[in-house]
Amino acid sequence: MIKDNIIIIRDFFKLVKGNKKWIFLLFLGSILAHLLSLLTPVFASNIIYEVTNGNIKDTYINIGLLGLTYIAYNLFWYLNYVSYSYNFKYSYKNLREKIIDKVFTYDVEFSDKISKGTILNTVNSDTANLSEMIDNVCEILVVFVKVIVMIFIFLKTNLFIGILVLMLEFLYIKSFDYCNIKSTKYLRNQQKYRDKLTDNLSQILNGLGEIKVFNIYDKIKNGFYIIAKKWADQYMLKRKYVNIRSSLLPFIVHFGKIVLYVILVSFVLNGKYEVNLLILLITYFENIMTNTKDLMDYSRQIREWSISIIRINNILNYSSTQQLSFGMNQNDYINGLVEFKNVNFAYKSKNKGNIENISFVAEPNKITALVGHSGCGKTTITNLILRKYKVDSGKILIDNEDIYEYSKDVYSTNVVGVNQVPFMFNMSIRKNLSLIDSNFDNQIEACKRVGIHDYIMNLPKGYNTILTENATNFSGGQKQLLAIARTLLSKAEILIFDEVTSSLDTILVEKVKEIFENLKLDHTIIIITHKKDVMKIADKIVVLNKGKIVGQGSHNELMKNNDYYIDLQMNNYSSSHKKVIDDVVIEENITESK
Repeated sequence: MIKDNIIIIRDFFKLVKGNKKWIFLLFLGSILAHLLSLLTPVFASNIIYEVTNGNIKDTYINIGLLGLTYIAYNLFWYLNYVSYSYNFKYSYKNLREKIIDKVFTYDVEFSDKISKGTILNTVNSDTANLSEMIDNVCEILVVFVKVIVMIFIFLKTNLFIGILVLMLEFLYIKSFDYCNIKSTKYLRNQQKYRDKLTDNLSQILNGLGEIKVFNIYDKIKNGFYIIAKKWADQYMLKRKYVNIRSSLLPFIVHFGKIVLYVILVSFVLNGKYEVNLLILLITYFENIMTNTKDLMDYSRQIREWSISIIRINNILNYSSTQQLSFGMNQNDYINGLVEFKNVNFAYKSKNKGNIENISFVAEPNKITALVGHSGCGKTTITNLILRKYKVDSGKILIDNEDIYEYSKDVYSTNVVGVNQVPFMFNMSIRKNLSLIDSNFDNQIEACKRVGIHDYIMNLPKGYNTILTENATNFSGGQKQLLAIARTLLSKAEILIFDEVTSSLDTILVEKVKEIFENLKLDHTIIIITHKKDVMKIADKIVVLNKGKIVGQGSHNELMKNNDYYIDLQMNNYSSSHKKVIDDVVIEENITESK
């Protein structure tokens, strides 16, 4: 037990950086409070001794000293509690920010290894657990010393009684520790299923509309309940040892107390001890066992919170060959020439979407369209431009400079993308746009340019209209136009649109085509599309099949001499809804493979 706790405490201090001032005051308050708790039984026994011997003055002196001890005791605990509160706030803030900062830097394959449920529970629960742990570390150290001191008092008073107390203490600790080990094991399993429940519930909430439309609630519910039952099974296994620890182990304490009473009473009756010594030793025995229980509870919590240490370290120490660093190139005068030179890339976790020997150029003030069936590598190409992955070989250049050489600020402000299902935050339209550019005039200009301004102004609260989570109170087309307006506020030179027209009606598709035509006047436009009408406005179409380029040119050129492109057009490529969905699911690589 001691060795395990030392290892856990060592790992804790490596991970959590508390405030030195508040940690010092935390320990000081605890040490002094526990020291005074050793004196209160002494004063109490002295009061009994003095009053039975008729020493009134000494009786009241001891009563006064006991009262002062109680006052000081409570004040020192107040110091401990205040210090704990401030240190918790400090530690929780720093640890939480450390985790969130790390998650923000991770690559797109991160969720394949660590689920969203695990991340959410870690940020919300595990960080709070570890922020509390410093208090447990303090109490373990101080209470351990306190118990040793009280056992020493027994051994010095009477060797036989001291050995008896030691034996009872050993039996109590071993039994308690066994229950702690078992309950922690099943708690670890509980947390695993809790993460799965959080994941499952998140999916239910995100897909609530589809669940109602397809009437699959019972099937979804059954899957949720299966996980919930597994959680409950682990809970019951854990409770078995919690119940033993809480209700049966106290028998050891009560048995020891009765035996101690019998021995001490016989000593008093034989004139060997005074009554006050009996009371003092009984009180100390109760304190030993009470403090031992506290010690084991602290040890149990440290064992349980060691799970939190592991979970947090799993996030902080996550590594991937796909995790990219930025360069030192600060040149912000980007013209927008994008060039792929013999680029090869293969996913580590799937076979579809890999690309081989890709070479093409996307020029400024032109629209370049990527087309092909699902899994052909379209989204892989845009993901590589957005630096979600690193190429296996070949080069991607922007203005003849390797994309990995640009600094983070330069790249993120010059290359942005819009997905088929853009995300909006649960805040006002204006605040959503202000995340990119807080200038209201610029927001209005961007919304006018994409044709969403008049619609917003007709809303009761205009730009102050609150969007529900992911803007479910907007239609798909309105949300897409708002997402494009948000993208324009970034002032990026290179704009990437991934299937943004796939779920739009004919009228809105025409509107987006006009937007593309307008945006190419001062941007490089790269689009993934399955819409034939959108392909026709592209200045260049790059046709992909099984990860390779099988044609390049305008719509008219390809219709003359490219059999694969002609086949795409003739086989209702644009009307295949299933293929569109497959494209998003497979190529974006954003689903969690659990």
